[in-house]
Amino acid sequence: VFYKMNLIFRITRICLVAFFICLINSYAQGAKEVKIEGEKGSWNLLVDGNPFYIKGVGCGVAEGKKKEDYLKLAKELGANCVRTWGIDQGTKEYLDKASKYGLMVDVGIWLNWADSEKGFSYIGDNDYKKNKRKEVLSYVEEFKDHPAVLMWNIGNEAIFFTKSEEEKFALCSFLEELIQEVHGIDPYHPVIYASAGYLDLPYLKKYVPSLDIVGMNAYGSIRAFHSQWDFLGFNKPYIFTEYGPYLTEQRPKDSNGKSEELSDYNKALLYKDFTNQILSFKNYNLGGFVFHLGETTQETMTWWNINEGNFKRQSYWVVYEIFTGKTAPYSAPKIKHLILSKVEALSPGESIEVEVRMPDINKDNYNYEYFLSTAKEGVLQYYVNSYVDAEVIGEGSKVRIKSPEKEGVYRVYCFVKDKKGNISSLNKSICVVK
Repeated sequence: VFYKMNLIFRITRICLVAFFICLINSYAQGAKEVKIEGEKGSWNLLVDGNPFYIKGVGCGVAEGKKKEDYLKLAKELGANCVRTWGIDQGTKEYLDKASKYGLMVDVGIWLNWADSEKGFSYIGDNDYKKNKRKEVLSYVEEFKDHPAVLMWNIGNEAIFFTKSEEEKFALCSFLEELIQEVHGIDPYHPVIYASAGYLDLPYLKKYVPSLDIVGMNAYGSIRAFHSQWDFLGFNKPYIFTEYGPYLTEQRPKDSNGKSEELSDYNKALLYKDFTNQILSFKNYNLGGFVFHLGETTQETMTWWNINEGNFKRQSYWVVYEIFTGKTAPYSAPKIKHLILSKVEALSPGESIEVEVRMPDINKDNYNYEYFLSTAKEGVLQYYVNSYVDAEVIGEGSKVRIKSPEKEGVYRVYCFVKDKKGNISSLNKSICVVK
C-alpha cells in the first residue's frame, strides 16, 4: 500500500510540475506588453518592462523565391526586429517564424492613398472605408496576442500620395478613428504611421493626436528629418521606418534618361553613416529599419536589396558590424567599373562588349554572371522590373552580350560572387531602337 501511495504521489508531483511548466511556457509565449516611457530626449521603448531599442530591417517576405530563409538572414544580421508593409505579408506563418528566431515585428497594415479612378476615397461613408476598417480591426483582433507583435504600423506614405487636400484631411480623420479603435481592442501595443520623409508630419501633428509613434521613411538624410520632427514640436518619439541610399530622383541621369545606381560599396558607406546618425539621436528615436532585406525589384533589380538571395552585399556587412558590435567575417567583392562598348541606339540583336574591372587581387577567383532587365522607375509597387532573356557570349570579366529584339531601354548587370557567400553588382542602361 505504501509503495502504491508513494507511486501515486510521485506521478501527481510530475503532473503538477509538467502543468506549471506548460503554464509558464504558455505565458512566456503570449502577447508582449509594449509601452513608451520617459520624455523628449530620454524616451525608451519597453517590452515586458525591458528596454528595447529597434535594430530593424524591412523584410516583407519570410521566404525567398528559391526557399531562402530571409528571417534567418535578418537574425544573423543582428536585427532584433523586422518590418512588414501589409496584412498579406504579416501572416501567421511569418509571425511564427519571426518568433522562432526571437524577432519582433513592426506589423504593417496598408492603407491606399485616395484615388478616385480606383475607387479609394476617405470622404464620407463608402465601401472602401467600411471594408478597410473591418479588415484592420479583424486582423488586430486575430494577432494582438501573438508574441512577435511589437507595434501596428497603420499606413505607409498614404497622406503624401493623396493629392487632394480635402482627401488628405479625410484620410487623417479615418486614421485617427482607426487608431482609437485599435487602442480599444489592443491597449498593449503602440500604433505608428510611416511618413514619406517628413512631408506627412504636419498632418499627423494636427489631425492624428492618438498616434503613439511617428514613423519616417528616410532617404538621403537623417539629420534633416530629425530637425523637422523637432521643429514641429512633436511630444512623441519617432522611428525611421525605412532608411537607405538615395532615391532615383536624387541621382543623376545617364544618356538614356535612367538613374545611375550607386555601387555596392558607396551604398554601404551610406548605410553605415545613416545607421550611426540614427544612433546619435537615440532616445529621441526608438530605432530604425534598414531598407531592404529580401526581394524587391522597385527601381532596379538591385537598387535596395542588401542581399541577393542568400548572398550578402557589403551593405549587409556594415550594418552587421553596427548591430552586433563584431567585426564582419567577410567583405564583398569590389567592382570598380562596368564598361559597355555601346549604350545608345543599339539595333535589335546587336552584340556589345561588356567588361567589369576589379581592383581586388582575388578577381580571378570570382564567379561572374551577366543579366538584362527591364528599366522601369518611379512605379510604386514592390515588384516592378524583371529579367529579360539575353545571349551572353564568353565568360569571366569580359564578355559579349546581344541586345534584346524588342526596342526599349534595359539595364545590363554584372554580378560578382565569391566562394564565401558574398556578392556585388553594378549595372548600366542600354537603349535598343529599330
